[in-house]
Amino acid sequence: MTAYMPEATVAVHAEAHNTEPLLGRGIYDVAEVARIVRRHPDTVARWTRGADPLHHVESDRIISFLDVISLWVISELVMRGVPKREIRVGGEYVAEHVGTNYPFAHQSLATVGAGFFGKFREWVDLGKGGQRSFPEVIEELLSPIEFGPDLHASVWRPAEGVWLNPKVQAGTPCVDGTRVPTRAIADLEAAGDHIEDIADDLSLDIGQVRAAVQYERAA
Repeated sequence: MTAYMPEATVAVHAEAHNTEPLLGRGIYDVAEVARIVRRHPDTVARWTRGADPLHHVESDRIISFLDVISLWVISELVMRGVPKREIRVGGEYVAEHVGTNYPFAHQSLATVGAGFFGKFREWVDLGKGGQRSFPEVIEELLSPIEFGPDLHASVWRPAEGVWLNPKVQAGTPCVDGTRVPTRAIADLEAAGDHIEDIADDLSLDIGQVRAAVQYERAA
């Protein structure tokens, strides 16, 4: 994905593919999503477009910001040992009870060990279809995420100094609070530019440049 794709170009791109305009919703392809959520592209494709997807993506060409958040949450749940059957059941429970197509990008989710919980007046075990649960310690899965008035994810900070904001650069990872893509910085550093020069050229501080490079190296 081109790092500095102008918003007007994004709108034309979406219209040309006969989809609703996605300005402010983020625009990604499978390869970019796989890089962001640290999963193989085949895994992302299977989770979204397989015979029994964990998260259904509405468009067959474009993945939105809320889709990315959903896939990251699913990835975290899988890594924590939550069975896929329980992930599906939990997603269906949230979707039904809050009326959303993006249950994994909703504010009321949490995990405890290999459990998958949601807060609907009280904590319930989503993976077990909403059974009442009273975990002593709730570890918030979505703590790096800011939520909008609709209680869905609006900004994600996957690492210190990095944000994904669907209203900025079509949601590509950028230096937190700026429009500067982290990949552009990492490309400059890989080409031999000194961190100090990159910071000066892009009006950033050295810490911001280092955070961007570190984030991209981990991808």
